[in-house]
Amino acid sequence: MALLLYLVACFVYAHPVQAIETYRILALRISFPVESPNEETTSGNGTFDLRTFAEVQDSLAYPFDMPPHNRTYFEAHLQALANYYATASNGQLAVQYDVYPQAENDSYELTTSLIEYGNGRTRNEVSERIVRLFRDGILAGDNIEGDQLDFSQYDAFAVFHAGLGGEASQALNDIPSAFISQSDLIEFVEGPITVDNGAFTITSGMLLPEAISTSGRGGLNGTLARFFASQLGLPGLSDFENDLPAVGDWSLMDTGANNLIEADKLGLQPLRTSFEDDDDDDDDRISNTLIGFLPSLPMAWSRIKLGWLTPTTVTRSDTVRIAASHIQSGLPRAIKIPISATEYFLLENRISRLKVHGQVPNIELSQPNGVWLSIDDHDAFIPGSGILIWHVDDTVINNSDERKSINSNPNYEIDFTQYRRGISLEEGDGLLDIGNVSASRVIQNGIISFSTIEGSENDPYYVGNNAIFGPDTTPNSNSNLSYATGVTIEILSPQADTMTVAIRFSQQQNNWPVTNLAPNPNATPRVMDLNGNGNKEVLRGITQETEIYSGWDILGVPLSLPVLNTDNFFQFPSSLPPAIGEFINTAEGLEFLSHNSNATQSIIWNEPKEFTHTITDFTSPPFPFLSTPPVIATFPDTPVDIWGWSDGRIGWGVFTSLKRGSVALPSEIQSLAVGNIDTDADNELIAITENGQVHLITDADQSQLIASLDPIIGSPAIADLDQDGTDDIAVVTQNGQLHILTAEGIVYQSDPVAGGAASSPVLADLDNDGFIEVLLGGMGRLWVFRFNGVLQNGGALDFPLKDEPGAIQASPIIADINADGELEILVGSPGGLIYGLTSRGHALPGFPLSVPGPISTSPLIDDLDNDGTLELVVFTTNGAIQLFHLENIDPNYIGNQIIWGQLGGSAGNSGKLQQPRVGEIDPPLIISLLPEKRAYVYPNPIRNGDRAKIRFYISNTADVRATIYNPLGEKVDDLTHSNPQPNTENEISWDVSDYASGFYICRLEASNGTQTEVRFIKVAVIK
Repeated sequence: MALLLYLVACFVYAHPVQAIETYRILALRISFPVESPNEETTSGNGTFDLRTFAEVQDSLAYPFDMPPHNRTYFEAHLQALANYYATASNGQLAVQYDVYPQAENDSYELTTSLIEYGNGRTRNEVSERIVRLFRDGILAGDNIEGDQLDFSQYDAFAVFHAGLGGEASQALNDIPSAFISQSDLIEFVEGPITVDNGAFTITSGMLLPEAISTSGRGGLNGTLARFFASQLGLPGLSDFENDLPAVGDWSLMDTGANNLIEADKLGLQPLRTSFEDDDDDDDDRISNTLIGFLPSLPMAWSRIKLGWLTPTTVTRSDTVRIAASHIQSGLPRAIKIPISATEYFLLENRISRLKVHGQVPNIELSQPNGVWLSIDDHDAFIPGSGILIWHVDDTVINNSDERKSINSNPNYEIDFTQYRRGISLEEGDGLLDIGNVSASRVIQNGIISFSTIEGSENDPYYVGNNAIFGPDTTPNSNSNLSYATGVTIEILSPQADTMTVAIRFSQQQNNWPVTNLAPNPNATPRVMDLNGNGNKEVLRGITQETEIYSGWDILGVPLSLPVLNTDNFFQFPSSLPPAIGEFINTAEGLEFLSHNSNATQSIIWNEPKEFTHTITDFTSPPFPFLSTPPVIATFPDTPVDIWGWSDGRIGWGVFTSLKRGSVALPSEIQSLAVGNIDTDADNELIAITENGQVHLITDADQSQLIASLDPIIGSPAIADLDQDGTDDIAVVTQNGQLHILTAEGIVYQSDPVAGGAASSPVLADLDNDGFIEVLLGGMGRLWVFRFNGVLQNGGALDFPLKDEPGAIQASPIIADINADGELEILVGSPGGLIYGLTSRGHALPGFPLSVPGPISTSPLIDDLDNDGTLELVVFTTNGAIQLFHLENIDPNYIGNQIIWGQLGGSAGNSGKLQQPRVGEIDPPLIISLLPEKRAYVYPNPIRNGDRAKIRFYISNTADVRATIYNPLGEKVDDLTHSNPQPNTENEISWDVSDYASGFYICRLEASNGTQTEVRFIKVAVIK
């Protein structure tokens, strides 16, 4: 049931601003036929209580929410709602309202009795009755008022029914209050409610009682405020699966809607001290506790979601001051501390002026009903004051809805009745008792007090209580995935209207990260020593006029280098990664190549000097644009710059001297690479077009189509994979199929991987055997292939399922970072985590690292500061740059051998593996031609599938044949491998779609004229 039933159980800017949004509420009063005789399982008699004070005073404990419950009474409650949201929104939301019928004491009487809408036998039946009552009330108003009531003039709808709410009364068949969503209407009453002669539909609304209690101790304000927040789009934050709090009384969307109030602390006295019970002659003492009159303000997250509050984001170590909501201050009201792309800490200062300063709130009451119209301290009775540290997990929030709530989503159940919460409070007392079923409960005078289960005075942080939250505290600052964030938050003030907080990041140095850059999912790190000081600077092209910087030094300071303009900073416009290399022989050092606009190319070299060339041979629109990053490489036999265009043209040369060559292809150029693909001494240019074609270009106007494939992801990777003396081309299609090509075309292709591919391929000799492996990103894993398109043993390097890593779009980078002779793999995820893995997929110490945004392009690893160890540079899609010194992550990270260190394999974007071999191809130590332990079928048994793999290793060149026999010894299939490779794994595909369930024998034979060996493999097929 998605229905938001009521669970019984922040701050804003001090300077009001002009309302920027208005919500109009239509409230309808609905009554039932008079009960005759009176129904004992319902409160009242089906009609609104219109008695005078004189008639009810003997039954009142406090003079609040008193009859008559007429139009004036409900208008007072809606005015209280308007006043509450004017405060909560800092004047950014104005609430207007009308109450119908317009006559003072009238209501729309339904033909169905109250008890027929009352308690059901099942939860669904209860929900159906609630939704049906809301619908019937709306239709009653529409039928009776006709053209006199225009529903389309309103944004929200409330149905107030006669009687008490089932969430608070003691009567079995009283009706629970609820916010009713569109999905509730669809599920229970066949969809949205049509009114105004079919011209308007109502898709949601609020169902509320006329009152919470008959004694004056329960108020309607909290219920109304919470349901209206649902109307505005705020989700409930309770643990609805267990009917428990999850964030406590600091939140309107949890138990804070009905904070318990100690009346005497407000100077409020009951009308009498007790009610006399004539039946037992005992006095029923009147409680000092009130409920429902004073809802807490929405927590900071809720106000941010509604656009009423903008947090200050802190990503580097800093000390900040945080102001409470009620004071006039230009200080931040909320601090956001990102700990990954999907998690952050949110700090706010919540103060009860009543408890901290001893200031008794001022209350304005309506006459004659005693409705609490306004109060100047909505946080007077929050559980505790100080800095609240909220832990927000957007992964959970974004995968939750009204049926799977944020703080009790069944998809994130981590233990029985325990959930990974979308929003949780880091409780300062370390007891984790909010929503804890074992916390103490006190039942007194019919009211359940959850005690610390709704929050305690020791949960906020302040001097005088727990004042430090960090890696080694309880609770600690780890992420919800249990990864260390390195964040320490220390509160430096006692409880006060303004509090000072120190925020420290142990994993960050100097001025990193750089944030607030323009979001660019294609931005890719490049580094170059532009100012000649021996250190490499981090480069990132600008894409918006508001951006200022394109370069930062090793400390994260913007680079001062007037190259492309007269200002004293370095700036280059480019949405594509630049290329860095050497092709101007007269210049010392490297060149930097980028594009400025659709028809302009730029080059910088580190004298420093800059040259810009505008293409002039485009005579009429539509003009083409540069569609692929530029390349610096040797082609065919001299260093050149290479450009690919949207009209299919490719140009190269040294354009400072206007020496050039070109070729025209039929489709837009998607990516380029350079390698020696054929047997001559010159390099060839490989061009991928947007329609999946692979072209081999040998010189001007000389191109050869070598493959037409499905759409290709990213760029090709080039190396001599099989060590035969010529380079091979590795490309990956979107379905996750790896293709290995030579100048003659496709020589190997893999089966598509589960979930498809998401990144360009990268290359390295991971297992140190002298052959080159191909790595590519998939769904939540890295796939690793042998040079012949066969999956490496183990197949994939998986990330923890709990991380929900998603599609790995960022190609990994590979280096020996710990100087152990083995290669390590670093890869970024959309969740803002950088994983460090050994070549066998084991996690490296200190990883994963976190950055404040999603990662969709390759990180970069290089020795930027020339100290012999490596730095890691990461760009996020939301405009942040982070730099890590690896030796600070772990003191053992002192290696500096880079194999594939950035997108494209090198700074020149050539796609070529620059260090092709780590290991040597040793003569095989295996005497057997077809080793028994390396011959098997997988999966085995074969369940509900139509294809298996016969995997084997041969130590020398041989012909391999697989013959399949059924249990009767009859041959049912004969399979061969067309080109098995020695000294590596090979596979034969076996289609079992036509096989019946049962046992089969695979006879695998390898023969080369001098040796013949046979292996028998038992296989089960289950369908």
